[in-house]
Amino acid sequence: MPFNSTISEAALRYVGTKFIHRGRTTRGIDCVGLVILAVRDCGFVKELNYVYGREPRAGMLQAILTEHLGKPLNRAVEINDIVVMALSGGQPSHVGIITKHPSGLGIVHAYGEVGRVVHQRLDDRRRKQITGVYTWQEKY
Repeated sequence: MPFNSTISEAALRYVGTKFIHRGRTTRGIDCVGLVILAVRDCGFVKELNYVYGREPRAGMLQAILTEHLGKPLNRAVEINDIVVMALSGGQPSHVGIITKHPSGLGIVHAYGEVGRVVHQRLDDRRRKQITGVYTWQEKY
């Protein structure tokens, strides 16, 4: 089974986990930590330790994702995609994982504004914040 068939399910297990900047454990995670733990839970074992400030420098998230997942895709989001987002209209500085949701598509992400990992409907406002779409590849 391809790894990406369970990334969203793995990420959903962290809903409610406390937000801690640069967190990488069940005691607290940030948005990058959520992606790292979800792919780890799917069998990816390579260590990913990137140091970044409160706001990642311009292009950093995209560069890291491109290094590990290939170029961003030019298509609509699908379940299990990893997305880069610009939440406040500035530089992309946030990531999440696309999921199934009772209302269609959803997104699970460690959201500092509310202090925990949340699962939300992927509404028009969130869709407009997406600046890059990546998919998990079996190459690892």
